[in-house]
Amino acid sequence: MHSLRNIELTLDLLRRRVGSPISYSSLAADVNCSPNTIKRYIEIMEALFIIFRVTPYHRNIARSLLKEPKIYFYDTGMVKGDEGLKFENMAAVCLLKHLNGIEDYEGRRTRLQYLRTKEKKEVDFALSIEDNPATLIETKLSSREISPSLRYFHRKYNLPAIQIVKNLKHEQVDNGIEIRRTGDYLSQLKM
Repeated sequence: MHSLRNIELTLDLLRRRVGSPISYSSLAADVNCSPNTIKRYIEIMEALFIIFRVTPYHRNIARSLLKEPKIYFYDTGMVKGDEGLKFENMAAVCLLKHLNGIEDYEGRRTRLQYLRTKEKKEVDFALSIEDNPATLIETKLSSREISPSLRYFHRKYNLPAIQIVKNLKHEQVDNGIEIRRTGDYLSQLKM
């Protein structure tokens, strides 16, 4: 019974922290259990297709697994928070399905990841194919202004970059970065 209460508390905390890097130690302190127990709870929730992890991109896969993942829910209705969190979660689910489609139809290995520097510059998603980032994606509810972090990573690594915006009237391209309407962009993905 005590474990079930801890799992419920962990789930509730995760629902409020969608899209933010998750510290197992921090969650463990909030739930009053060990970080390994929190990690097991998260693994159980993944096995039950309640949540999925998005890890930071790193050339050394073992190192990326040690860094703080971001957690998203397969069911966006599980997310507690503002419209922005729910929108980012919805985009994560669509991008994950797209990558699964690439694996199924083309036989190439894919991963949904994110980019983050020590200086806290972060891009919401990096679509990795065969262990290399292929496209950078930033999500916004209504801002047409390009995220400074997206611009930074686009310039530094010369990767295709797209900012998908839920409430956008006119699509445009700014210095090679596409600003796209969410529905238009997501409708072209393999799902």
